[in-house]
Amino acid sequence: MLPASGECHLWLTPTRPPRDWRRLLTREEAARADALPEGPPRDTYTASRAAQHRLAGHYLGVPPARIPIDRTCRHCGAGHGRPRWATETSLDYSVAHTAHWILVAVVTEGLVGVDMEELPGSPPSPRLEAKSLTARERALLADTSPADRPRAFLRLWTRKEAATKLTGHGLATPFADLDTTGPALAHSRSRVPLHLRDLPLPVPRQLASLATTHPATRLTTTRLDGLSGASGAPRP
Repeated sequence: MLPASGECHLWLTPTRPPRDWRRLLTREEAARADALPEGPPRDTYTASRAAQHRLAGHYLGVPPARIPIDRTCRHCGAGHGRPRWATETSLDYSVAHTAHWILVAVVTEGLVGVDMEELPGSPPSPRLEAKSLTARERALLADTSPADRPRAFLRLWTRKEAATKLTGHGLATPFADLDTTGPALAHSRSRVPLHLRDLPLPVPRQLASLATTHPATRLTTTRLDGLSGASGAPRP
């Protein structure tokens, strides 16, 4: 079932993929995976690409490996752009990962960006705060207790990452120009409203945020290993 209007589907899966997920990769993806060092780099890449193919099968009703993933940047034409399924569909999705988890957000209306980070044990450096936060965000952080400061900073960071992943600009956008203290991104060059939402996740020490061009009023979170079969159909 596709996401309804105003709904965002969130899918979680570990970065260590099941052994049979490799068969979901295209020949080019498998070659790229083999070129990566064994362990976390290869596992994360394989799990991320396989998850995107599985969800293509789930939503589009086709064998997962049949839909290629296009990462052409709409700003410069290089291959580092936001991912999309290379077929005619109203669906849009975004992918994030930490050391242990991969998160995919899927919407039917408009565009989506998602970011997930693992909670650090220490507060950010003053230099990083100055480089990445607006004056309003720094004031907000200054009013936060030292114990809560790492979480508060990371929350702002995930909102910025989600917004720039939606637009496809990534870290090329100066984070200090993006104010995320409200429910929508405040940026002088923003041409469309970007709605921000913090995401509750059923896994420890992971913080995530969502950016959408249409407000996400309903969230559903599902473990991706709840799908089975060649087309990624839900288990009965």
